[in-house]
Amino acid sequence: LSDQSQYAFNKFRFNTDIDKNSTFDDLTIGPEMVRNQNRCILCYKCTRANEEAFGEHDIGVYYRGNVAEINAAPGGQVESLYSGNLVEICPVGALTSSDWRYQIRVWNTRTVPSIDPFHADGANITLWKDAKKVYRATSRRNDDVDEGWISDISRYGYQIATSEKRLRTPLIKRNGSMVEASWDEALELIAKRIGGIKNKYGAPTLAGVISPNLDLATLHAFGKFFRGALGTNNIDYRSNYAHLPNDPLSTFTYMSSRPFNIANLLKSNAILVVGSNLIREHPNVHLRVRKAVTECGARLYTANPYETKSGDCSADEMVVRPGSEEAFLNGLALSLISQGLAKENVDVSKIDTLLIPNSVEACAEVCGISSNRLNTCAAALARSTAPSILAGEIISNSIEREKIANALFNLSVLLGIESEGRGQAAILAKAANSKGAEALGLCPEISAATTDSLSAIVGALPELPGANWDKMLDGAVAEEIKALMIFGASPLQTGVDYERIKKSLDSLEFLVVADLFETQTSAMADVVLPISSFAEYSGLYVNLEGRVQETSPAMRPAGSSLPGYEALNLIAQKFDYSLYLDGPALLTEASEIIEEYRPEKRKPLLMESHHATVDPPSEDALPLYVGDALHHFGHWTEHSHSLSAFDSGPRIELSASLAKRLGIADGEKVRITGAHGEKIILAASISQVLKGNVMYATLNFSQTQVNCLLDHSRRVNFVTLKKTEKS
Repeated sequence: LSDQSQYAFNKFRFNTDIDKNSTFDDLTIGPEMVRNQNRCILCYKCTRANEEAFGEHDIGVYYRGNVAEINAAPGGQVESLYSGNLVEICPVGALTSSDWRYQIRVWNTRTVPSIDPFHADGANITLWKDAKKVYRATSRRNDDVDEGWISDISRYGYQIATSEKRLRTPLIKRNGSMVEASWDEALELIAKRIGGIKNKYGAPTLAGVISPNLDLATLHAFGKFFRGALGTNNIDYRSNYAHLPNDPLSTFTYMSSRPFNIANLLKSNAILVVGSNLIREHPNVHLRVRKAVTECGARLYTANPYETKSGDCSADEMVVRPGSEEAFLNGLALSLISQGLAKENVDVSKIDTLLIPNSVEACAEVCGISSNRLNTCAAALARSTAPSILAGEIISNSIEREKIANALFNLSVLLGIESEGRGQAAILAKAANSKGAEALGLCPEISAATTDSLSAIVGALPELPGANWDKMLDGAVAEEIKALMIFGASPLQTGVDYERIKKSLDSLEFLVVADLFETQTSAMADVVLPISSFAEYSGLYVNLEGRVQETSPAMRPAGSSLPGYEALNLIAQKFDYSLYLDGPALLTEASEIIEEYRPEKRKPLLMESHHATVDPPSEDALPLYVGDALHHFGHWTEHSHSLSAFDSGPRIELSASLAKRLGIADGEKVRITGAHGEKIILAASISQVLKGNVMYATLNFSQTQVNCLLDHSRRVNFVTLKKTEKS
């Protein structure tokens, strides 16, 4: 067939990146987006959604009339965190995704409902599959959670299940090398070594850490195995944090367990986001906050030690001095009192001794935000009928999280959130099942209600208090912890202080790691077990609201991998202990514990919050914050080829002004020196968001140990930066 037109005139051809003689006008306009302008009807759904719903400007309509075309912004690509939604809402297939394009006919697939297994928001997704493979994920509208919008991590994260790099068989370390083994061999070795250590040193020398991104049955099985079969309370799910609380009644624990509702953000006419890079931590909450501002008229205030994407729709984006979050919150509390806006039933007679600094002006000087801005923000929150205060990972990661949580609690008391229930204030859970792990008691410090529920299921719980992740690390070096089991986590990549963690793992007599992939952590293990992904079996997840949602199996488990709870049951049986008779029974137990879980009540009394100044160690030291890349979450997503098309490696983000001062160009290699003298080399990325001297580094990639720059004893990590010498 001829590819030539029968018309006498030449048709206008749009730009293409393939054969110019073809009638298919395909143009790649993003890492995962291909545009075919021949199909486009110029409905503008993509450009409107991009700007109005997402606040992005990387796609638009260019030229006029019959040559108008949809394209990426000049010199750029369509690469926002929500870019996949534009493909999904295109009604004519003018925008297609490289991930799904030409892979399989739609009518040869069937769909299964699932959940984003990464973020605590719990976005609903649909997996498209045939008998062997998953081909794509799309949104599954749930207005309470996501309103039909999902992040690219939710959309392309399923590729961790289909990756060729998946662990497919157990591994055992022999003569310093990992070799393949059968499940029987691996289980026998685990039973022999852990059983021997328990008999020789006692149950308190055994410990376990599990990822809060695993399903509810696996989390419950893990706790039941350690408390019931092994007889130890040494378990935790918070391997990414340092200096964890030991008290179930701590203010941080209380504020982390506070009820929170995503949809209720639209009822808030004043919202404060403090200590959170919201779009990276909670992409769906970020969109709901943006909608509250753009469609419902809410006033948004953000307070972080560096600029964030959420700040672009703020009434006031306040960049606080690093390490001064509690001074900022104290300033708001004192402002409420001084303006006469605090609730009258709150006793403020001891405020001068409870809060340091103890005046709005002094707090303003410490945090770097003027007293006028503090007063304006405080007044807006006080006059709101339903204020919302959201706190995030910058607070959770801080070693002074308890001080900050006290200040946050004080603010909620003075606003009447605690006593009257007007609005909401909470430190948001980050991972897909953090709330589930919290409710199931997957840490040493558990509430009385959870203790009763667990005792009814497991029997008498171990009497000795357990060690949290921090104490496990110290205990390993002190030879008090002899064996450790790590399920689904890679602390060496995502934990705080690489050298400290490595030294602790080196000190163990026996280490078991279960994961989807080989990692830096699994390389140190004596036994490595392959576990199945979220797409390979049915599982329950509890989102940050406490909403229980389900994933469905969409493909067969990779190799001989097993769901986490099945692997744990096989291990438990080696200790003559069965975790369950059937899977549903295990889920029933977990559900009963969650239903009975009630955060401890707390009287609305003001708490002590004293600020201590954080000074840089030298004039050239710059504050560094570390977290997830925009298109990644944790250590699994580097195995998604689509997500790696957006972010393919670690980098350090810095402002244009700082880059100019240091003479660093975008993409140039820089040498970063940490507090202990550790040096790593990263590519510099000139940020369009950051403006000051604070830098941000990403830790989702195994090729560089970014977390070696973190010191677990420091509130703010300072580093020095210089260009690498040119060869």
